Amino acid sequence: MFNYSVATNRYLMEIQKKQIEKLQKMIEEEEVRLLRKEMVPKAQLMPFFDRPFYPQRSNRPLTIPREPSFRSVNSKCWSCVSENDLYYFQQHAHAWSPIK
Repeated sequence: MFNYSVATNRYLMEIQKKQIEKLQKMIEEEEVRLLRKEMVPKAQLMPFFDRPFYPQRSNRPLTIPREPSFRSVNSKCWSCVSENDLYYFQQHAHAWSPIK
């Protein structure tokens, strides 16, 4: 008997919640409809074609090409690694192995 009353109570709450959501949705749709009705469309202004465009050469200096630097200041390249560092790397390589 208790389960039945709890189930009916929950069912009635769900129905009430759905009705409230439906009412809110209808109110929002009506507000959107009224806002769209009140909006006034405005035309874009025409651009001026009376004076032609003449491109001018830039006054900035030309870009000077240079070699890219792929090494950061703090990192070591493999050719610069000492034997001691390489031994340390090999000993602790298992820490970077994927988990199985």
